[in-house]
Amino acid sequence: MAIMIAAMISCQPKTVNEGGDLPVMPMKAIYENSLEYAWSQKKVRESRLLSDMETMGAWTHKGFGSLTLSDSKAYKGKFSLLIESPTKGSEPPGGGRPWGISSAFYKVENEDWTDWNRISFWIYPDLPGFKVVSISTVFHNDGEDKSPDSYDRNGINYQILENQKWNKVYWEIAHLGREKVTGIEILYRLQGNELGATETVRYYIDEVILEKVEADHFEGWDVQTGRIAYNHAGYAKGYPKVAFVSDDVGQKFILKDAVTGQTVKEGIVNRQTTPVGTFGMMDFSDVNVEGEYVLEAGKAKTKPFLIGSFLQVYRSSILKNLNHFYTQRCGFAIPDIHDACHLDWFSTYEGQSIPVHGGWHDAGDLSQGLVNTAEAAYSMLMLAEKLKKTDPVLSNRLLEEAEWGISWMLRTRFEKGFRNVWSTKDMWTDGIHGTADDWDSRATNEPHANLISATTEAAAAMIFKGKNEFFSTHALKCAIEDYGFGTEIEPRRMTVELAGAALNAALALYEATSDETYKKAAIEHAGFLINSQQQEDLDSNVPLKGFFYRTPEKTIIFHYPHRAHDHDFVVGLVRLSKLFPSEATEWNKALRLYAGYYKTICDYTAPYYMIPAGVYDLANMRNRVDSAQVMSGVKLNERYYMKRFPVWGAFRGNSGTTLTTAKGLSVVGNYLQDKELIEIAYHALEWHLGVNPFTQSLIYGEGYLFAGQYSAMSGNLVGGMPVGVQTHFNRDEPYWPAENCYNWKEIWVHPSLRWFMLTSDFL
Repeated sequence: MAIMIAAMISCQPKTVNEGGDLPVMPMKAIYENSLEYAWSQKKVRESRLLSDMETMGAWTHKGFGSLTLSDSKAYKGKFSLLIESPTKGSEPPGGGRPWGISSAFYKVENEDWTDWNRISFWIYPDLPGFKVVSISTVFHNDGEDKSPDSYDRNGINYQILENQKWNKVYWEIAHLGREKVTGIEILYRLQGNELGATETVRYYIDEVILEKVEADHFEGWDVQTGRIAYNHAGYAKGYPKVAFVSDDVGQKFILKDAVTGQTVKEGIVNRQTTPVGTFGMMDFSDVNVEGEYVLEAGKAKTKPFLIGSFLQVYRSSILKNLNHFYTQRCGFAIPDIHDACHLDWFSTYEGQSIPVHGGWHDAGDLSQGLVNTAEAAYSMLMLAEKLKKTDPVLSNRLLEEAEWGISWMLRTRFEKGFRNVWSTKDMWTDGIHGTADDWDSRATNEPHANLISATTEAAAAMIFKGKNEFFSTHALKCAIEDYGFGTEIEPRRMTVELAGAALNAALALYEATSDETYKKAAIEHAGFLINSQQQEDLDSNVPLKGFFYRTPEKTIIFHYPHRAHDHDFVVGLVRLSKLFPSEATEWNKALRLYAGYYKTICDYTAPYYMIPAGVYDLANMRNRVDSAQVMSGVKLNERYYMKRFPVWGAFRGNSGTTLTTAKGLSVVGNYLQDKELIEIAYHALEWHLGVNPFTQSLIYGEGYLFAGQYSAMSGNLVGGMPVGVQTHFNRDEPYWPAENCYNWKEIWVHPSLRWFMLTSDFL
């Protein structure tokens, strides 16, 4: 086994800075552009020392290890509080999750902290050998106002720390109920350690303070007071150039050259009322001279941003996104992040096992999924094809990263369609199989995963033909097999999700083989989709159509609450129409209906044009909680409601859903030459780069005011994107507090790969 692992490691890709026109990876963020830096600069209006750590006082210990007073390190005074804990337990943990916790709990007797909105404290982590260190703070309140997710807590915030140095931690708690506080908890999760790192962690804590500051805006559609909602990266020529505010900034705005300071345009701030509020709009769409600009309105002023070609404006985010994938590589040493990891991680099937390190970690918890890997690799292939003439260095780098992911896909297959579809590995391991930090995932045969894989493998077969002939041939063989496995299902199990995936896989194989069998199959899959579409007005007083149901029976409207794949429906229909234009009448009708539906419903979120979740049927909700979420939307009639955010449970955050739908809209818009539809898709990019109520970039390291993400073991990775903006309880408006935790602020590759998919359509 050791020989096999060594051989696989020797096949790792080349350097990440081959062309000279790419940044060295892993990339570093500019700290002064981060939201954390902005917090550190806030004026503290009032403070109250909660604990100086000179005595144990109200502090008690929970979980593994111990909690003591220590005089070996103190930020202030003679003592600090010391959490000391092993990194793992003696037995394998269940489900690939950590062994438990070790925490310092400060008990509070039902105090009212409503007047305080920030907690701060000093902490010194001493974890020799650890490249990334984190800690979490848990807030406990026994009042009625609870956290909107399903976890057993009132609020939790993770913080990445610098090892063996005093760190100041800030956590704004304005979003949390604070009327009956029972305690705060500083907590370490036992998430293992890499070989050579310490097996005993020590955290020294000092001076916990309650503070009163001007807290960040965290809920609603209004733009944060004193700020302008604008695209931090910039504006592409030929697309709308709009920024806006919610407060009154006066009647005029000024656009200046950021280099010379000269005024380029003076305009009127137009007050407009939309379904989500009243905004001051600043339109400078007529400015198309390439350069760097700033925008001023009253006392509000932006940071510098670009106006240029789409690639000029978005190349930075593409590069940083690529950096994110590189730093998420599993089984590959990433400087300052992790060593070659999870070499003792296996997938099993009928007594056989395959080492499954490789590919990319899926999320902040180091999980790994086949569908995300396959779609990520496919998005890189498509983007590389678009860039191969205009930006060959970046194109080649994308191909290299895609090959890393596809190689993992091809290597982790068993027979009969079984493969490593998902692995949870929420810990670092010692790389030695047979010790307490092992967790073997069971291979499964999932039609959707096999179909998505088949599409990627067929695309790889075509793109790598002539570049890597063996790789190309093997990828095509696997694609043919995986399509077969994916379509070997009973007709009653077919859904629009499977039909969309099967349609794209069949078309990819048709293009790779010219086999008419795949054309026939693709047309059948398209027929299933057409029959599942609402092609007439939903009701006499609800003139909406063009969306899809789960099946042709049209009983359940198809929605994604989290990770989405609805782009497959229409991307496949566009691809089919292009390949066989003489047969495209019904397909084109379906695409026009789909376009009309989204052009209608996106007005519900103007001026952001965040893509809504769509129409919901109250009669088909599973429970009272889902029904309450539906009824928080816009009532269309007694049965149907328009929802801006999905109906969801614990898995909250809409970056994956909005970017996925935007991908479909961009493809349809380009095919139909529908400028309005293309602009809706373009707005989905802008939402993630500052054109949102919180004026934050949602891409770590890109733009300004980017927040830390839940990536407790890998750290904040430049280019990483979170699951996305959620809602508070059952409400239907944006909720984005200064709290960093799974799932909604967790780093996931799903939104990131959609970024590649979507940007490729604008090149």
